[in-house]
Amino acid sequence: MAKILTFLLLSAFPALLFGQLETSTDWKRQVYDTEFTGGIMFHTRGYGINFRYLKYKDGFKKFGFEYGFVSIKHPKEVKFPSQLYFNAAKSFVYGKLNGLYSIRVGYGRDKVLIDKTDQGSISISWATFGGASFGFLKPVYLEILTETPQGIQVLSTERYNPEVHDYAQIYGQAPFFQGIENSSLRMGVYAKTGFVFDYNWSDQKITSLELGAVIDYFPTWFGLYSDEKVPIMYETQNYNLWLQFYLTVNFGRKWN
Repeated sequence: MAKILTFLLLSAFPALLFGQLETSTDWKRQVYDTEFTGGIMFHTRGYGINFRYLKYKDGFKKFGFEYGFVSIKHPKEVKFPSQLYFNAAKSFVYGKLNGLYSIRVGYGRDKVLIDKTDQGSISISWATFGGASFGFLKPVYLEILTETPQGIQVLSTERYNPEVHDYAQIYGQAPFFQGIENSSLRMGVYAKTGFVFDYNWSDQKITSLELGAVIDYFPTWFGLYSDEKVPIMYETQNYNLWLQFYLTVNFGRKWN
């Protein structure tokens, strides 16, 4: 009996060894040191870009920094057509004083919940990040149609002033970079959490979708700013806390 058992074990050993190379356990043993991703973000208040540089602590946890740039729109922003009957007339957001854009710099963690079991499968991880949100308020400039005493119509670019500019005078919105030097800074913080679905065929490359929620908060910082709320719209309730749901398409790579 002992000889039979020995023979069976020796016969099965090569098969067990070969099978072990194909298991999910061995797939998970490939651990990288560093990961970098960049992506395009679409959220319920606008859009932006996002970058992450992460270091692996083990096969399932990554820590590091993220950097992003996003636009944040007021929920009452609606584009209206110009009342001026010219083919070149452009639409604009009536009553918008400033555009809000945020540069985010944060630190966080990405924890793998479900790892890839084979090539072509999907991994699911949970990402949590937070840090500083540098809010830039860019004043809105419009193209205004006025008439000289001689009855000549003149098109000029002016910073929007709701006390001066009538709806009927507005020809359209000026180019984005017009007046960017007059932007002001609102210091804030942000917190983000979401789930990352990596479906790239290669374990070394990253192609993922991230779904989650993010909050930007711009407090008054002990009276540092004259406005308690972020002044985006005229004669409309403004806010200093913004909740957004987002989808980010990420591309990246891992290496040792």
